[in-house]
Amino acid sequence: QIDRHVWTDEETDAFVGFIEKLVIKGRRVDTGGSFQISHCKNKVKKLKEKYQCAADMAACSGFRWDDVKQYVIIDNKEILAAYLKVGLLV
Repeated sequence: QIDRHVWTDEETDAFVGFIEKLVIKGRRVDTGGSFQISHCKNKVKKLKEKYQCAADMAACSGFRWDDVKQYVIIDNKEILAAYLKVGLLV
């Protein structure tokens, strides 16, 4: 059985903030909390996947990044349908 941890939005925000501070300082993280290292590694992997997906979409015509709300805006449903049809979004 896999030991899974369900991350809350608050935990994710805190984790990302913590990682950002370490990256700015040129350091890597050693867990040290109540999370197992596998939880942190899996969270980083999932965040990287989500980031890459958002970055890929934002780079395409018909998509924009909203800095305030922190998500991709799609100009219209047809653009999203075409994007999904060619399998660019998983």
